[in-house]
Amino acid sequence: MKASDNIKIVHLGGKIMQYFKALRTISLILGLLASGCATSKLDTGKNQKTNEEIGLKAEAVSEGICLVFDSVPAETSRLFIMIQNWGENDRLNSTHEIIGSYSDIRGGTLEQVKQTGRIIFPFVKAGQNYNISASFENENGQTIVGSPDWIYAKCAANAGIYFNDGLKLELNKTNTGVTLSSEPEFSTEVQYAPEKYFYAVKLDISDHGSLGYSDKGTGLHWDFEPQMTNDLKEGEHLQNGNYSAYVTTYRNINYDNVTWTVEIAKTPEFIYSLK
Repeated sequence: MKASDNIKIVHLGGKIMQYFKALRTISLILGLLASGCATSKLDTGKNQKTNEEIGLKAEAVSEGICLVFDSVPAETSRLFIMIQNWGENDRLNSTHEIIGSYSDIRGGTLEQVKQTGRIIFPFVKAGQNYNISASFENENGQTIVGSPDWIYAKCAANAGIYFNDGLKLELNKTNTGVTLSSEPEFSTEVQYAPEKYFYAVKLDISDHGSLGYSDKGTGLHWDFEPQMTNDLKEGEHLQNGNYSAYVTTYRNINYDNVTWTVEIAKTPEFIYSLK
């Protein structure tokens, strides 16, 4: 495939939801329907560390949700965190309902987390339930030997920084590009990352899997065609046919030295045809 370095085409299988970022693509298992705060502990077994307990707790605080790690393995080079919720819905009916944000933590920020064991995720809406997943990885994106693929926690938020409701991500008439209705305005001052936006298309390719196509964006508009179709054909990533699809836009925001990619809007589902 000769796509831009900023573009990713990725596959998923099983009951998983795909999220995208320019530096890494990840898969996340669904099913963490939550109410209130909870702690996730993982039993020590043959394939897990015996000299330390790895756990994650999520606490509702005045700034949002505080993630507290029992420990972060010393050999961790990347800490990947995914946070999901599905708005006012008590029950998840489709992946389109999921609102997801994530952070790929490395370098000095990771050392900060290793020392404090705490991270604040402030971009939450009071009264809504959030599901948190975290993965400890080496510099190649592989799970640290002896650690579980993911650890989990869940929490209901009491307060936080939320953006203005009513934002819309609109498809053009030919389903080849999208436009965000306006800049997101957050309820308190935040620091924006230099790369403002991130866009992703999700294509359902079977009952148990999806394919994603993503790119960085600097403004409120993103044309994903004809580049997406050209790359899909060139790499033979997808068979000809019709697929359910939607586009999501994210805003890159810094808080307490951690950069979060926060979902702010998605399009309705539409039919994508590859011929």
